[in-house]
Amino acid sequence: MKKITLILIVLTSSGLLFGQAAKKVIIEDETGSWCGYCPGGRTTTEQIEAQYANAIGIANHVGDSYEVPYTLDIDNNFNGGSYAYGYPGGMIDRKLFTGRTSVIQDISTWKSNTANELLATGPVNVTIQSTYNSSTRVVNVTVGANFVGSASGDMRISCVLTEDSVVDTNDPQHNYFCSGCGGTDATSPWYSYPNLMTTYTQRHVARANFAPDFGTTGVIPSSVVSGNSYSQTYNYTIPATYNNNSYATDNIIPNINRMRLVAFVSYYNSDTTKRNILNANVVKLGQSTATGIDENSINVVDVKQNTPNPFKDITAIQFQLNTADNISVKIYNMMGQEINTLVNTQLVPGLHTFYWAGDDNTGNYVRPGIYFYKISTPSQSVSKEMIYMGKQ
Repeated sequence: MKKITLILIVLTSSGLLFGQAAKKVIIEDETGSWCGYCPGGRTTTEQIEAQYANAIGIANHVGDSYEVPYTLDIDNNFNGGSYAYGYPGGMIDRKLFTGRTSVIQDISTWKSNTANELLATGPVNVTIQSTYNSSTRVVNVTVGANFVGSASGDMRISCVLTEDSVVDTNDPQHNYFCSGCGGTDATSPWYSYPNLMTTYTQRHVARANFAPDFGTTGVIPSSVVSGNSYSQTYNYTIPATYNNNSYATDNIIPNINRMRLVAFVSYYNSDTTKRNILNANVVKLGQSTATGIDENSINVVDVKQNTPNPFKDITAIQFQLNTADNISVKIYNMMGQEINTLVNTQLVPGLHTFYWAGDDNTGNYVRPGIYFYKISTPSQSVSKEMIYMGKQ
């Protein structure tokens, strides 16, 4: 009986009896437009996000027109000095995984380590309440840290603003996977693209951290127990244009509709290998965790993953339309270029299925690689990734 009592005491002190929070995992891609191998980091992040709904991508740019003080500081701390790794370098929840000396890791391990982190639990749930004033461009965000287990240490709150599908034609993306390049890889989805991609769409670009670079201190005490909640409010004015570093050659106008807020609670330590993220959440700018990252708070269309995926000959794209509405189903390549329009008409409510056989609008087959199907109504737009293996 004494042994059983001892075990119960240990579990209670760790917070496990109070329950643990399901994890949302952040993938940070250390990248730059000058880096010819970095399109591979984007591809890997997209593949992980397509497979795992609770994976959140952030691209930390350095040395290009997308760099901001926050991304440079993060990169210097995790990807510099004695722990130098290279580009693209990835961090999964800023965690030091077993057998490694650095939190930065190779592309080949991103997916497996994300999957492992998603199986884990944490002591805290993260919530986001946000509003956006289009006249003043002011964002108001309250990040909540709601503990369902005990934890101790220097825990800090952060809130990062990201922007998706950003194009700077004056800062083309280098591509070493192209046909004829030194690093040619015929299996790469970037094989058919040029060495300099002027219309390349940068994904999940980190624009700012509303908190200090490693989080707001003094909000969460050094020791907390289950049931305690803490919050931090931020106000941030989104600039009219982005031209804030020596690499920028033009003024990029922010696309508010493609911005997200990624909030997280992380440890801080003088040792950069001990700054892992406890948990995170993400919403579209101006939304709150009650509505998540859906394009609309009430879903007009619920989109399913295509099947089979990957596919060789043909794949089924299926969705549930909840109200009669105009709808389009379009296929895009990784550059964001439209490949095929499967339908563009008004449909009645119900389950609908359309098929794509790897062809473009002219009836020619496209190259094998990663493609996206986008299903849009006047009030909602949902995109998902698929892998076309080519005719065999």
